[in-house]
Amino acid sequence: MYAQSLMPRNHPIYAQSLFSRDQQSSGDSNATLAVSGLVIALAVVSVGLRFYTRIFTKSGLKADDWSILSAVLFTLATAAVTLAANSIAPNGLWVSENTDTSYTYTAHDVLYLKLAFATSILYFTIATTTKLAILLMYNRIFNVSNAFRAQLYIAISLVVGWWIGCTVASFTNCIPLKWSWINSFADPKYCFDYNLFWMASGACEIALDVIILAMPVSVVVRMKMSWRRKGLVLGIFALGAFTIVTGLVRVVLGYKKGSRVPSYSNTEVVRLATHLPPTSKAYWQVGIYVETLKRALDT
Repeated sequence: MYAQSLMPRNHPIYAQSLFSRDQQSSGDSNATLAVSGLVIALAVVSVGLRFYTRIFTKSGLKADDWSILSAVLFTLATAAVTLAANSIAPNGLWVSENTDTSYTYTAHDVLYLKLAFATSILYFTIATTTKLAILLMYNRIFNVSNAFRAQLYIAISLVVGWWIGCTVASFTNCIPLKWSWINSFADPKYCFDYNLFWMASGACEIALDVIILAMPVSVVVRMKMSWRRKGLVLGIFALGAFTIVTGLVRVVLGYKKGSRVPSYSNTEVVRLATHLPPTSKAYWQVGIYVETLKRALDT
């Protein structure tokens, strides 16, 4: 890339590299748009089914319903921002990882980076409202002892603390803030190492997901029902392992050795895929299965 920056702009190799860059960026952009469309569809359908079921069964809407609805609304907002960013600057992913010191940022490039910054902030809010929805569901279904209630409060505190820490860190990534979108090199004079932060926040999120998924196991095992039914209930919650897998992929692919920014080209689709848990969880973890699950536990 350094040798490329020394080439004349009319050099055929330079022109060919620009064409390859734009072609790859276009492919990444198309993949992002496709996943965004899938997220929007799943969000609307799954949460719509959930609210329909809750109203149809006259179960009433609870705190976990509103929390998962908030997660989906933030997901829709993120998808909309992502679509807008990719339409404004189709080669935006390349711009976000640019190391060519001779490259001149266009107004569209700067706008893309601003929108990308917004999605990184929204990501933590989406993940947090989703986790809170699950914990609130636990409180509604498994609130059977003071010990479990204490575990819930601790887990909620950890999730909220993670959200506050990551959100504040993202806003203070660069001081002054404008360096977050006018310089993709993440100049150490103004910005901390966001590459390490992205990996660390992802690792903490995986730990939170493991804790949340493990919480109902002891409660279900102690319940007076057949092991077949216990296995069915635990199997429903085991589906949440999807979030752990996507979290691991995000951490592994996102880390870019020797760089101060994550590899957005590797994680753009994965980051959108991790927005699927707010929709898929809304369906099978805090979705229409909840009523069936509650009836099973009550019998």
